[in-house]
Amino acid sequence: MARNHWTILGELDPEYNEKITAWRTDLVNKENLERKYRELINVAMASILREREVILAHAKLAKQYGATREEILGAVEQVMTMGGFPSFRAAMLSLDEFFKAF
Repeated sequence: MARNHWTILGELDPEYNEKITAWRTDLVNKENLERKYRELINVAMASILREREVILAHAKLAKQYGATREEILGAVEQVMTMGGFPSFRAAMLSLDEFFKAF
């Protein structure tokens, strides 16, 4: 498996990584928003940023937490309102194989 930014930070600054991990864990597990919806929002935000790996990672998590194909597609289609066609295009291309295998 490829190294990611958290692995690298953990090696370079374990103390800071521990603090960031605790904060992220708390944020992700807050009970004010169902995890499925949190992941759908993450799909949309990553799409606006055109971050292929992040789009796919959060789409997989959204599915894992119960999102349907239609809900994930809906999150991507919503991106047009804030990110425009380039962000929508990036998301659709990033998720092409994911949607085929759904």
